Amino acid sequence: MPKLNPTHLPDRLREVIDQLKRGEEVEAKKNKTLLNAEQQQALEDEWNKQQELRKKHKPPKTQAEKQKLGWKDKREVRIEIYEKALAELEDNIFDIHLKQLEREQALATKAYLKGYFEAGERQDKDSAGKIAAQRAGYTVVHSHQRYLSKRDREVREIEEELLKRFEAEMTEEEREQRELLKETERAEERARKGGFK
Repeated sequence: MPKLNPTHLPDRLREVIDQLKRGEEVEAKKNKTLLNAEQQQALEDEWNKQQELRKKHKPPKTQAEKQKLGWKDKREVRIEIYEKALAELEDNIFDIHLKQLEREQALATKAYLKGYFEAGERQDKDSAGKIAAQRAGYTVVHSHQRYLSKRDREVREIEEELLKRFEAEMTEEEREQRELLKETERAEERARKGGFK
């Protein structure tokens, strides 16, 4: 099973919330797996409040009494905290995906460079780097690959949405700088291909 990373959390939280709402048992260790330290503390604090409430009042007999007192069982407290955690994640989903992509790209690059620099004299360094990255579990896109996997298309879409969002927030000066950079890159590309046209 692949290691849980922040991009998996929304789906996992939804699954657990659904299980709890159906009345199914969910192990307490899920709290540590799915909640950050702050959210775990909020869960503990909320349950401690409920414990204090139980010391002061007898269990309510009706739903109206329960609501008036703010009485919740452990399952209801967990659902409430998990839903808040899910809402926070959904608010930051693009940033979470972007950070994960950066992390994965950094690890893939590290694996590639390790293979590249450890290649023997008679070995193609680029090929050794790509092999090392693949062995580390990263997909290496070869120049002859013309298709993208579903995940790659989704990642590209997210990247494009982020770029559009960043471009919309740019100042006029930043836009000018970006255009100058693009022109420079185009000129360098033309120079590599055999001169200016």
